[in-house]
Amino acid sequence: MKKTKSREQVKQILMNAREPLNAQDIFNRDFTGLTLSTIYRTLIAFEQEGLIKKEVSPITREATYSWKDDEEHGHILECVKCRKQIRLDYCPFEGVNELIEEKTGFTLDDENHVLYGVCKECNQKLKNNVEN
Repeated sequence: MKKTKSREQVKQILMNAREPLNAQDIFNRDFTGLTLSTIYRTLIAFEQEGLIKKEVSPITREATYSWKDDEEHGHILECVKCRKQIRLDYCPFEGVNELIEEKTGFTLDDENHVLYGVCKECNQKLKNNVEN
């Protein structure tokens, strides 16, 4: 893949992100003048090269992207209220894959999961609304 300033900028934004980003998020974090169409073309090229992971939310159908790190697998928490995403820096499924294989003979081929729920801030808002 040809190295360009645009690709390098998108790569740096994704590598520095603490959570998966959509194309608009990348656009908002860029200060070099990238256009959304350039960002989308770059994301497609990165995906075809296997450099990024694309996740599509079954709730919003929105695609988010994260830079792949060969050393890690990842898990993401997504709030169903505000759509905030939090990347976990640990594996909450430690030992689960082995248990599934032992009990069923089934092996999982992807150790990246999105878990849906309600974030701390939205839970607090819900709690405050109930109390009032």
